[in-house]
Amino acid sequence: MAVFLTLILYPILNRSHVLQISTTVIIAFFATLPWDAYLINQNIWSYPADAIIGPRLFAIPIEELFFFVIQTYITAQIYILFNKPLLHALYLSNQTKPPTWAKRASIAGKLLLATLALLGLYLVCSRGGEGTYLGLILAWACPFALITWSVAGYFILSLPWACTIAPILLPTLYLWIVDELALGRGTWSIGSGTKLEMRLFGALEIEEATFFLVTNMLIVFGMATFDKYLAVIDAFPSLFPTVPKNPTPLILIQSRLTRSSDYDLDRIDGIKDAVDRLHRKSRSFSVANTLFSGRLRIDLILL
Repeated sequence: MAVFLTLILYPILNRSHVLQISTTVIIAFFATLPWDAYLINQNIWSYPADAIIGPRLFAIPIEELFFFVIQTYITAQIYILFNKPLLHALYLSNQTKPPTWAKRASIAGKLLLATLALLGLYLVCSRGGEGTYLGLILAWACPFALITWSVAGYFILSLPWACTIAPILLPTLYLWIVDELALGRGTWSIGSGTKLEMRLFGALEIEEATFFLVTNMLIVFGMATFDKYLAVIDAFPSLFPTVPKNPTPLILIQSRLTRSSDYDLDRIDGIKDAVDRLHRKSRSFSVANTLFSGRLRIDLILL
């Protein structure tokens, strides 16, 4: 799957995409490392000796470490595939005055993620242990999701649903099938007494199904947050007169710290008008424009 996606996307990937994917992979790897090590040390996960090569890091098999990278890479590639046609600058207009539905959805999302995090803590601390694994998933993943939702929730909500929901669900379904095969063959197992003994289908435990869903959600939220701050840099030359070929951490931090009240929404409206006119008057130029990226793409649209 990873090779297939790479071959499809290679002609349209640019330096920003490479940085975006690399940053997301690194964050995912180091955020998951201590959590996964704890699960293995507590015997929540186990691997038969004949199912792994042998090398480990903090008791984590090298195959599991590779999975941290490959899952993030696959989901990030699918996100880029669905989002490449979009001009993300157009979705900054609701940052200053979000519509009522977006405000309600943002608040509901925050409450839901906070509630799930607290539920996870309760399951971990409650007696009996059957909810331990599910609780650890929720208590670990939901705070990260809450952070990205808090800083980019309006932007995520404004994107077409196919560009966020599909990159979450497609790799989730794929990994559900792969994990069903792995669990069925005994490639690895979840410790008894730490799970709810509920299955989504076949041998796929409900905890594993939840894990893949929330981790893909984290990856997509992280990619969208990155896109939001790249869009701010590209859309407002008055705030960012020069844009480096490779976005630096410093300029991304500056974009993050830029107040939404400083956004030139009249410029966003002008870009929207130009996009609409280009789409009506020349479909070929409109499609060709999607091959470009960054501020160059905006300049070409305005031209």
